[in-house]
Amino acid sequence: MRPVALESNLVTVVHWMAYPGPGSTRSTSRGEAPAHYMLSTVEHLTAQEYIGGIELTQIKDPALRRRIGALCAERGKKVYYGAQPVQLVNEERWIPPSDISSPNEVARRQAVDRLLRCVDEAYELGAVSLSLLSGRDPGPSPGNQRRQEATEALVRSLGEIAGYARRRAEALGRAPIMIVLESFDRRPEPGFRNMLIGPSVEALAVARVVRAHLGHTNFGLLYDLSHMPLIQQADGSPETPDAVRLLAPFLVHVHIGSAVLDPADPLYGDSHPRLDHPKSAVREEELAAFLAALVDIGYQGPVGFEVVPRPGELSEAVLESTRAIYEVARHRIDVNYTPGTFYWHTRRFLTDQLWALLAESRVRQAQRIEEAARSRRRPAAIAPEDGKLLVLAADHPARRVTAAGSDPVALGDRWEYLGRVLRVLTSPMVDGVMATPDVVDELLLVDYLLKERGHEGLLDGRVVIGSMNRSGLAGVEYEMEDRVTAFTPEAIHARGLDAGKVLLRIDPGAHSRYSIQTMSYVAQALNGLRRFALPGFVEVLPVRRVEGRYQVVLEPDEMIRAVGVAAGLGEASDRVWLKIPYVPEFWRAARATTLPILLLGGEAHDSPVPVLEDFERGMAEGPNVRGAMVGRNVLYPGRDDPRAVAEGVSLIIHRQASAVQAVRHIAAARGADEGFLVERLLR
Repeated sequence: MRPVALESNLVTVVHWMAYPGPGSTRSTSRGEAPAHYMLSTVEHLTAQEYIGGIELTQIKDPALRRRIGALCAERGKKVYYGAQPVQLVNEERWIPPSDISSPNEVARRQAVDRLLRCVDEAYELGAVSLSLLSGRDPGPSPGNQRRQEATEALVRSLGEIAGYARRRAEALGRAPIMIVLESFDRRPEPGFRNMLIGPSVEALAVARVVRAHLGHTNFGLLYDLSHMPLIQQADGSPETPDAVRLLAPFLVHVHIGSAVLDPADPLYGDSHPRLDHPKSAVREEELAAFLAALVDIGYQGPVGFEVVPRPGELSEAVLESTRAIYEVARHRIDVNYTPGTFYWHTRRFLTDQLWALLAESRVRQAQRIEEAARSRRRPAAIAPEDGKLLVLAADHPARRVTAAGSDPVALGDRWEYLGRVLRVLTSPMVDGVMATPDVVDELLLVDYLLKERGHEGLLDGRVVIGSMNRSGLAGVEYEMEDRVTAFTPEAIHARGLDAGKVLLRIDPGAHSRYSIQTMSYVAQALNGLRRFALPGFVEVLPVRRVEGRYQVVLEPDEMIRAVGVAAGLGEASDRVWLKIPYVPEFWRAARATTLPILLLGGEAHDSPVPVLEDFERGMAEGPNVRGAMVGRNVLYPGRDDPRAVAEGVSLIIHRQASAVQAVRHIAAARGADEGFLVERLLR
């Protein structure tokens, strides 16, 4: 089972922020906090199991510095040196605010020398990195010349500092510390930092030059969540978690903190209040989105808590509240779900050679489809022993429904579509498939080819349901008149299938007569199935016409009414199942009938998480909720593996798993057995 998000990432605490000094005097930032205060606070932090590292700044007393370093080493806590306070306090006074990005070469060298002394202190403390800031933004100018000059100076400075750090490491016989540039806002108003770096696109450009071009491998970037709402992009909007994805190749440290965006608040700006502060710009939702981005890029570095207690607030309590919110966020399902760099490539599964084999077999061995239908081993019952059922729906293209995500004709690529259907059916955790005649025949042909080579067919032992009324073409004026144009009851019986499925959309508007006509078609189809002792699955949807297109009405009262109509169709209901979407107060819709209910997934999303959460809730809303019949959500789950997502749904249905457990399974199962068809049909 995959660990919780960021489980292996070291948690650090920015000591000079969490413990600013006795009475919140900021003496820690100046390196002048009393020895007893420094020792007691560091002892407390290093005693916390969840903390893996301490971020320290200058400590002017050499003896105290050695004691602090020894204490951290003794307790197995990593040390990270932050030079930002040294730069911001600027005791020297003669170093201009532009600091290491100063175009004035004398000032720049003085600023660099100051940081080289910090490098020496960092080595004394046993630190693994030194973080710093760029210096003040010179502001816009014609052609942005001043910022270009400042950036060139910054790159020179960073190269000199990183080179010095490597040389000192060689002399000390240890690994060099990482030199880490932190991004800040570029806003020239009280409460803000107004630094050259700055927007993430510019931080990335600097990192590319320093590390990739100049070869300083001990250089990286730090991104602070508290700065994200303060850093403005080119269009003036604040940065988003996509900044993390942009900086990923060079990101070695992140901070969790917040800011205040209300100009009337005394903490306005880069103030790092606790995350549960009333005016905090970063709450659980923002934190979760940030952590999800970190998970997405496979971030392995430390996560630092950078929060400042206000007068009257206890440092330990502020840290605990930060940790609590962090723990809640990192355990969220949307944070834990991410395919990372994985993407499902159907044509590695259903290869060109296999596609050509199917096309050739369609011409030369079409009669084998009938043979495969007769030889198929049918299931003993419509549902497994637990009475639950997961069926893959594969009948959308026949109703002119081809969109998935942003691609309006994704389902129209039969190579891709069939490959995804086959991929799902390679999992033993899927109970069956519902499809139109063309798709069923394609699956039977694959079954024949598998059995010809000595393997079991994908449809053996599985429920195969024939889709019947497909004439309600999406987008046409009279789409509510949905006649039986695919499988008939007689064809389902003759083909040896296990059930039939019909669709009834109820439109109470101007075209209601077509819904009423479809009710008649559906009732006749159910009656025909019953004469062959075959179950019928009725998908019922209340719909509303909006701007010429129909939308499903996901309201409990409308769903209750629709369920009542569907349950009363046909001569008898003893073999009828219903298929309905999850709606708020779903228990009320489930209680509208005693018929067994399957949940449907609806339109495809980039992430399967919303559907998994709906299914987790829906399966607990009534004893007659018996599973799901899902199509696009499973077949086109963004970049993810359709089979892994289907198995996640199966766990919720058959093993009462939570959505979080399903997500963890998806992470562990994606990409498994990719060569299933190639190994059985081509070797």
